[in-house]
Amino acid sequence: DMSEPDNFWYYDNSIDTRWIKSTFGALIFENPKPVEMIRNIIEMSTKEEDIILDYFGGSGTTGHSIFELNEETSVKRKFILIQIPEKTKIKSEAYKAGFKKISDITIARNKKVIEKIIEEKKSLKPDLFNEDKIDETLNGLGFKVFKLQKSNFPRVEFAPNPELSDAENLETLKKYIADKENQLVNAFNRDELVTEILLKNNFTLNYKTVAQPHFKKNEIVLAKDEEKETLICLDVSIDEDTVEYFKTNTDKKFICLERALDTTKKYNLKHYLGDKFNAF
Repeated sequence: DMSEPDNFWYYDNSIDTRWIKSTFGALIFENPKPVEMIRNIIEMSTKEEDIILDYFGGSGTTGHSIFELNEETSVKRKFILIQIPEKTKIKSEAYKAGFKKISDITIARNKKVIEKIIEEKKSLKPDLFNEDKIDETLNGLGFKVFKLQKSNFPRVEFAPNPELSDAENLETLKKYIADKENQLVNAFNRDELVTEILLKNNFTLNYKTVAQPHFKKNEIVLAKDEEKETLICLDVSIDEDTVEYFKTNTDKKFICLERALDTTKKYNLKHYLGDKFNAF
């Protein structure tokens, strides 16, 4: 069939090349895919609430396209970009500009797009940015960066020494557990630990956290995604006032560190909250 196609598009990726060069002051990524092309493909093949997965994130064109498309159409598409930490060439413009890995460019580009969108929103609706009315959805537009790594909860690798007595092995085990708990509390990255705990509790990656200042003795946040929510605290000790709160607010879910509780506090939380309580 040699008939003319119904639609024909021509894309000039020099537009995107110039955008990158003007935004970053250097051509940190050569031959980027045209934003307009990706936008057209996404608009034709997806609908509201769809998740677009790009296994080869590159400079982040897919994210760039979806951010702009969402803003223009009020459709809330989501995306996941995957980019291995491939090193940039030492003599490249990217390396000279401080981007040692391709994934650094992926992240930086999408942050620049977000900054531009938020600045435009500020100019159109400045009242949204009053301190008392700040629109949470503008806080990064939900853009998060994750990397694969080992669990924050170390695997148990203790083995008893056959040359020691049972009592000696028991003391060694107690010290091993104490050292691991201390490592978890003192060496963890709070955001990373929150993410891992929430994922273990079946939360999605696009969860949000909101500070709960009415708790005076502990730092507690409300974590929520589109389906569920929970209060979570990573303090090394849960105060008695916090436990008292949950005695009368038994509809709440609560997550905290196991070592932050003594036996009585743990019993009370389990007694009043039941399955809504979880300690790690």
